[in-house]
Amino acid sequence: MSSYSNCMKIASVDAIVCRSSVEKPMWSLQPWRGGQYRLADFVECTFVKVASSDGLVGYGQTPGVRFHGPRVTSVGAHCRRLIEQVIAPEIVGEDSLDSSILWRRLHRTLLSETYSRSSLSAVDIALWDLKGKTLGLPIYRLLGGRYRKVIELYASKVPGIMNLDSDKEEEVLVDRLSKLSREGYSAFKLGAGLGLETDTRSVEIARDTVGEKSKIMLDAGCAYDLDKALTLGKRLQDLDVEWFEAPLPPSEIDGYVKLAEGLDVKIATDVHPEPVQVTNLLSMGGVDVVLTDVTTGGGMTASRKIVELTDLYNVECSTHQGWHATAIGYAASAHLSAVAPNLHFQEGRIHYGDNPFGNPILERPLTVERGILRVPEGSGLGVELKEEAIGRYEVS
Repeated sequence: MSSYSNCMKIASVDAIVCRSSVEKPMWSLQPWRGGQYRLADFVECTFVKVASSDGLVGYGQTPGVRFHGPRVTSVGAHCRRLIEQVIAPEIVGEDSLDSSILWRRLHRTLLSETYSRSSLSAVDIALWDLKGKTLGLPIYRLLGGRYRKVIELYASKVPGIMNLDSDKEEEVLVDRLSKLSREGYSAFKLGAGLGLETDTRSVEIARDTVGEKSKIMLDAGCAYDLDKALTLGKRLQDLDVEWFEAPLPPSEIDGYVKLAEGLDVKIATDVHPEPVQVTNLLSMGGVDVVLTDVTTGGGMTASRKIVELTDLYNVECSTHQGWHATAIGYAASAHLSAVAPNLHFQEGRIHYGDNPFGNPILERPLTVERGILRVPEGSGLGVELKEEAIGRYEVS
C-alpha cells in the first residue's frame, strides 16, 4: 500500500505552447459574416505533460488559437498560465489515477476563468493518458471497451459560398468537395450561416458534386433566429441534409426544441459543451445529434458524460474536432469514438495532413485511409509523442 502511494502521485504539470506557420492558409468554420473567409496563416496549440512520481508521462492538448472576426489570434499563453499557476497547484501530489475526482475539483476551481474548459481539457486528456500507461491499458479499455476498431470520418468544414453571383466561389466549392470525394470521404459538412439563399445554394452545389448517396451536413454557426432557421431547415430536409448544426445561439433552448419538433432534418449542436446543458436539451427534446469535443469541452471526462447522456436518451453523438486538431486531439477523440455505442461520425479535419502538429509529432503516424481512422493501440492514447519535434516550435 505504501509503495502504491509513493509511485502513483502526480509529480509535475507542465504546459508547452507551440506555434508554427503553415505552408498554405487553413480555413475555419463558415466564412466570416463580414464577407471575408476566415483564414489562418499559423497554428498554435498548448501541449500538457503530467508526470507521475514513478517517471511515467501523460500528454494532453488544447488549441492555442481562436478566431476574432476573420483573423486568428493566440490564446496559448493564457492557457499555459491557467495550467501552471492554477491547475498544477491543485493536483500535484494527488493520486494520478483519480482523474474523475480531480476533474470535478478543477471544474469548480476554474468556473470563473476564461478558457477554463480548454485548459481543463488538456490536463484531463493527459491524466487519462497517464492512467492508461500506469495500468498498461488503452484508454478505450478504461472507458469500458470499444465497439469499433475503425472510425468513419466526415470531411469538415468546407466553407460555403458568400455570393450567389460568383462563379469563382462555386468553382472553389466544387473543387474542394471533388478532391475530398476522391480521397474517399462520403460525408461532408459545409460551413454556412451566410444567408438563406447562399446556404441553400451551397447545399445544392454540394449535392450535385458528391452525389445522392453521400451525406451532407450544414453548420450555421448560430447565425439565425428561429423564423429563419425554420425556413432554412425546411429547405434542408427537402435536400436530404443529414443534420442542421448550431442553427441558433446556444441560449435559445426553447428555439432548439421548436426546431426539433417542427423539422424532419436532424438538429445538431456543438455549442453546448457542458453536460448540464446537454441534459436540458435532451430532456426537452431539443436535439437529435450532440457533438462533443475532448480538446475544448472539458476533456475525456466531460465528453464521456455527454456520450452516456445521449445514449440514455437514444440520441446520436459525434466527436467534434477543431480545424487546428493535433495528433493528440485526434487520438483522444478516436478512443472516445470507439466506446460510444451511439456514434454517428468523428469530425475529420481536412487540414490534418497540413498541420505540423499532426503526424509529424508522432513516432508512428495515425492512419486515415478513404475517410476511415484506425483507433490507435497501446497503453493510454496509444501514440508516442516526439518531444524534440514539438520543442522546435515552443513559444517562450
